[in-house]
Amino acid sequence: MLATSNRKRAVIIGAGPMGFETALRALDRGFNVTILEGGRIGENILQWLHVRFFSPFGMNISPRLRQALAGNKLPADDAILTGGEFVEAVLQPLSRLPEFEGKIHCGHRVVSIARAGLGKMGLPNHPLRTERPFRILTEEVEGRELIFEADLVFDASGVYVQPNWAGVAGMPALGERRLGNRIVRQLQDFDGREFHRYAGKRIVLVGHGHSAAHAIIALNNILKQEPSTHVIWAVRTDRAKPVLDIPDDPLPERTKVSGAANELAKNPPTNLKIIRRSHLEALLEFQSNLKVKLKVWKNFEEFEIDEIIALTGYRPNLEMLREVSAEFSGISEGVNGLYRALTNITDCLAKIDIKPQALQTGEPNFFVVGIKSYGRNSGFLLKSGVEQLEAIFQIL
Repeated sequence: MLATSNRKRAVIIGAGPMGFETALRALDRGFNVTILEGGRIGENILQWLHVRFFSPFGMNISPRLRQALAGNKLPADDAILTGGEFVEAVLQPLSRLPEFEGKIHCGHRVVSIARAGLGKMGLPNHPLRTERPFRILTEEVEGRELIFEADLVFDASGVYVQPNWAGVAGMPALGERRLGNRIVRQLQDFDGREFHRYAGKRIVLVGHGHSAAHAIIALNNILKQEPSTHVIWAVRTDRAKPVLDIPDDPLPERTKVSGAANELAKNPPTNLKIIRRSHLEALLEFQSNLKVKLKVWKNFEEFEIDEIIALTGYRPNLEMLREVSAEFSGISEGVNGLYRALTNITDCLAKIDIKPQALQTGEPNFFVVGIKSYGRNSGFLLKSGVEQLEAIFQIL
């Protein structure tokens, strides 16, 4: 609960869909709102602007956003938008609303959050802790640092900026930390804007989730157009269909992507090699190129390559939260109570009964919302995030 009735400064970290959902609800409650965004409006989504959502537009916009965008022409509810189309149709118009004038600060990366005069160890679990406002240290693109103060903080910064390591068991492979700048870890427009970077090259793709599925489909388009290209797809599973296939999947776009990737794994062209039960063991410099060492079951194989793409998932950045007394799961790195509620949930469309208590972090008036609250659990939908917010604002 709010410590006093006049403490109504709310800082929202992230100008993505969950950031705006949170900000609108905070404005509805009479809070003074500030949005801090490390990049551009919708920065994380813009990293995969050419990729289509699995879910239709109607599942990705709440009644509150529709109300805020009244007068704007919105896509049809059954439209499957790309990330760029969603930013253009929803997030950019939201950022131009009069109620957000002067409240959105782009290019402000949050470095650290703490209570004024108190670190994590200061007055833990004591009522007086709530009397101290939050201080948020940000860094602008040019390097200038600023301090913002708030009575409530909502972290909606997402996870896309912090990829998982590509090595065995989630550890860095040998050489991965040193040569990390040579690894592509985001869904680039491989067969579009980046075609000439990859055409005719020797490429290793690591991962077998839906991001890797998108990537192998795009890389196969390059293989068709430029047969001198060679791709090795290294997957940890031994399944004939590496990408998880959901029976009777109600999301046709997800079925389309996983089905196409699994068909490539089953019947690869001559310039695509699938290596199952494989892990990235080491990454080495080889003259001006790279050499990868894969652990394949009990043996090792080495390949000279030009490019390595590792799409092995993402994890939340908890470094900026080191001085708040929030509790995170040691397994998922998401909100502790939420991790327990998500245990054994295998599909993002499953109905999850989330109690408001599960969304509290242990630090009063500090909340992690959106996909970051799930940590390394990938089963997040925007619809789930809206349900989170409704529960959170019930207890404020």
